[in-house]
Amino acid sequence: MISGAPASGKGTQCELITQKYGLVYIAVGDLLRAKVAAASENGKRAKEFMEKVELVPDEIVVMMVKERLLQPDSQENGWLLDGYPRSSSQAVALMDFGLHPDLFILLEVLEDILFERVVRRRLDLLTGKIYHLKYSPPENKEVASRLTQRFDDTEEKACLMLSCLITLSEDLCVF
Repeated sequence: MISGAPASGKGTQCELITQKYGLVYIAVGDLLRAKVAAASENGKRAKEFMEKVELVPDEIVVMMVKERLLQPDSQENGWLLDGYPRSSSQAVALMDFGLHPDLFILLEVLEDILFERVVRRRLDLLTGKIYHLKYSPPENKEVASRLTQRFDDTEEKACLMLSCLITLSEDLCVF
């Protein structure tokens, strides 16, 4: 498992780890966004919370993660969970299902650096690649024209998210 604030580098580290060890990469944020995009019942419920930069309730997230971890590729190859658990209750739920990580990695980055990373982060909808306007800009104008900012990467939502994550990190460290 790997945890940390958005833009802390989890995606980069996960890519390196999954390539080296052949693990299945499971990003809870991606699972949530996929459910929202598919307009599933849980996706609709999750979207309400995500738009307000509130945590999606455990009953939605826990079942989504459990279903993904029990799929054959995760069972056969092992898994790397990104962005989960976000609370001690989620960690307990995972263990109650008999799913135990071999390792938990927490990435810690200063708030001002996280803020800059979040608000300048962009997504290429065609390739799924993430860019940063300052540190990892697009290769050319064609790619630049496709970039979009995720709805939760605005300054306002970044401030709310960072204050929320401080509380969550403290909760998990105690656990």
